[in-house]
Amino acid sequence: MIKSLDRISYLTNSLEQTEKTFSAFFNSNPSKKIVSKDRNYESLLYIFENINFEIIKKSEDSPKEDKLSGFSMLSDDLTSLNISTSYDKYENNEESNEKVQLVKSISINQSPDFQLSVNEYEYSNVSPTIENNLFALDHLVLTTNKSDELINLYEKELGIRLALDQFVEKWGGRMLFFRTGQATIEVIDNKVEGNDQFWGLAWKTKDIRKKREYLIKNGFNVSDVKDGRKKDTLVATVKFDEIKIPTLLVEHL
Repeated sequence: MIKSLDRISYLTNSLEQTEKTFSAFFNSNPSKKIVSKDRNYESLLYIFENINFEIIKKSEDSPKEDKLSGFSMLSDDLTSLNISTSYDKYENNEESNEKVQLVKSISINQSPDFQLSVNEYEYSNVSPTIENNLFALDHLVLTTNKSDELINLYEKELGIRLALDQFVEKWGGRMLFFRTGQATIEVIDNKVEGNDQFWGLAWKTKDIRKKREYLIKNGFNVSDVKDGRKKDTLVATVKFDEIKIPTLLVEHL
């Protein structure tokens, strides 16, 4: 079954420019650089307490726009999964710091607009190397019009706990909250036509006001801090000029 979220992946035309933006946002340099000869890409990895954030240099056949390209989950044993949705299997040798890590993966065909994968590693991932104000993922957000199908895939087949299933009357939509590895997959179903979308990210901070002050000094557009929808939280939104990712900062009081 699934242990936790593994990676969030962002595709870019310019690894150098995108690294500058995310390093400024995270207030940290990448934890390591990865080169894959099997799948012909190079990437930079930021390692947090409960997620790895990966910037991937696009191949020539990738979509033109920079975008959140998908996310992956972590499993101890891919052979234990029984998934009815169609998927592809592949193996990938990732080179980093003169070491080679074998990654076995399945790519699940949830949506043509982002890639959902499950990874199994030959040996354990390294421990978190980023120790600062922004320290972990709070939740990621998906949009869908097929919430029942996602419950079948995420809860019944992948074994991810469905922590909350509610209808929000004021905007006429259904919200699902799946919990795994100290992070949440939030799914919004408002029956809008189209494919499932990987929509946005929310990051945990130790001191949201201090983080907001730092980001404003570094050229980011950040809203005022206000009480969050969840009890005993403070939130603020961040708008990137170069990177169009709906982004929320969260402090749990």
